[in-house]
Amino acid sequence: MKGEVWFMKSRSKWLCMAICAVLMIGGVLSGCSAPKEDKPQTTAQNSPEETKAEGTAAGGETVQAGGSDSGSEPLTIGYTVQSMENAYFVSIVEGMEAAAKEQNIKLIVADAAADASKHVSQIEDFISQQVDAIIISPVDQQAPADAVKKAQEAGIPVISLDQEVKGSDAFFGISEEEYGRMGGQIAGNWLNEKEADGTIDDVLDSDGKIEVVVVRYDPISSVILRADGLKKGLEETYTGDKEIVYVYEQNAPDAAQGFEVAETALTANPEVSVFVCINDSSALGVYESCLTHKEHTPENTCIVGLDALPEALKLISQDTMYKGTVDIQPSQKGAQVFDIVRDVLANGPIAEQIVYDMSSVTKENIGDYAIE
Repeated sequence: MKGEVWFMKSRSKWLCMAICAVLMIGGVLSGCSAPKEDKPQTTAQNSPEETKAEGTAAGGETVQAGGSDSGSEPLTIGYTVQSMENAYFVSIVEGMEAAAKEQNIKLIVADAAADASKHVSQIEDFISQQVDAIIISPVDQQAPADAVKKAQEAGIPVISLDQEVKGSDAFFGISEEEYGRMGGQIAGNWLNEKEADGTIDDVLDSDGKIEVVVVRYDPISSVILRADGLKKGLEETYTGDKEIVYVYEQNAPDAAQGFEVAETALTANPEVSVFVCINDSSALGVYESCLTHKEHTPENTCIVGLDALPEALKLISQDTMYKGTVDIQPSQKGAQVFDIVRDVLANGPIAEQIVYDMSSVTKENIGDYAIE
């Protein structure tokens, strides 16, 4: 969540042209499906002639079904994603797209563009398209609740991915505080190394304190726990006797805003030595800002993000100011969520949260990763 990543325009144009060609040849098929209420929630029951037309939700694109299961009837799944300007969600979508092609799934991706109201309209679109299931990664965890209920009343289960919308049929996501805690531990261990090799003075301000900036994102309530975890992990792990002071805390979900937060923080507090961030997207923006402040070097500055995006992994491998991240394998999560969808369709709602696996990434284990 990084240098910012978008879908390539040419790819989107190609998809649109292909969709139009299909519609021109075969006619518009969308209104030919049986009513959703008459369809069991185990698998899609329409015949190939009755399946929903290929198309896009607002701001989205459709991935055609195919792969080894293409002899069976395809599922149609709609995904309303928080923001495709966030590289983390781009990675999730890429994992979904690859899995959809292999698993005979028609995937419709709709970008909410960080606007909670768009989730509502996109869910309504999915209901009208009679999709088999909906996945949501919400901008706001409360705003889509009524729309989720409408989908369920139409016989369409809704799975929350990454953050939970209350009332959804399953939640596949992070243990938020632990996720942040692991990032904070990376920063704490870096400070301990500075203590051990006698270079802790490199990171102290003129009062002998360790100045820390926390990049948060409080508009998503669960991510508040993540930011709190960052601070707890840092404080619990650092074993030295220097005082840690939080000189600036501000919201930034992406690289552009991360850059602005760092610029503001460094202008007012040029002796900051540690930045702990709620994702790699914001942390990569912080890194770009620090590059413009020449007094900040790999010897006196520690930047930690979360998500293990490729850009972050590359910087860790180069022994830069970017000291670590936490890997939750977003691309794999994008594929794994389809297993949860099938489970819910076959067996009904899952009450307990299904928690992501997580692992720290630092210079000690960066060799385990293929760096592009």
